[in-house]
Amino acid sequence: MIPNRYLARAPHPAGGHPISDSLARSIAIDGPTASGKSVVGRAVADRLQVGFVDTGLMYRACTLAVLAAGIDPQQPDAVIELVRELAMELEWPRELSQPHVVLAGEDVTSQLRTLEIEHAVSFVSGVPAVRDELVRRQRAIADHSSIVMAGRDIGTRVLTEARTKIFLEASAMVRAQRRLGEELDSGRQTTFERVLDETRRRDEMDNTGQRAIHREQAADDAIIIDTDMLGIDDVVERCVDAYRAANGG
Repeated sequence: MIPNRYLARAPHPAGGHPISDSLARSIAIDGPTASGKSVVGRAVADRLQVGFVDTGLMYRACTLAVLAAGIDPQQPDAVIELVRELAMELEWPRELSQPHVVLAGEDVTSQLRTLEIEHAVSFVSGVPAVRDELVRRQRAIADHSSIVMAGRDIGTRVLTEARTKIFLEASAMVRAQRRLGEELDSGRQTTFERVLDETRRRDEMDNTGQRAIHREQAADDAIIIDTDMLGIDDVVERCVDAYRAANGG
């Protein structure tokens, strides 16, 4: 079981240390924006009673710190200088499926879904050195304790040694419908057309050939799940079955 708090900073230099059993027993969940990675990841974490990590929250926290410091998100040198020194922790104060992000001692989780961050996070996450830094931190968490980790390139770059890799696929229309429901449930007023445009914009920004957003870009040993016609319980069951098959039950 993952501890209540874990420092999201790599304790080892990149490479050069043995693969831990906890890293191999972790679950990597990939897919394009709004494909259900976080919803499925939380449910799988609940079923398996392990910690859940939404890597998107970490990038959003970095973006929050960049904006709070008055740094232009499109100035990569200044962005990476701040990120490398950022005191960022992950906490699980109540449930293993509900990670909180703490910056310099302040829980900022409730501040990470603003439109300002939504519009700027792609610039921050698009800086290669930022991704390198956060990959090191994310690997350190899984190296410490088995987790379910959802995001981009988890199976192809972050948790490459994980025995269980899942790639969730869904059409842009279905993903926009799901995101619209999340937005309305959160009290934010929007329209399907606006959410669909935003979903397609994110897809275009991510479609660099360097990120796994299409099934052909998934890890070679990943299980591809088309979620368009599946309910969350069906998807979660397939993930749990895959985990148990890969780890001997």
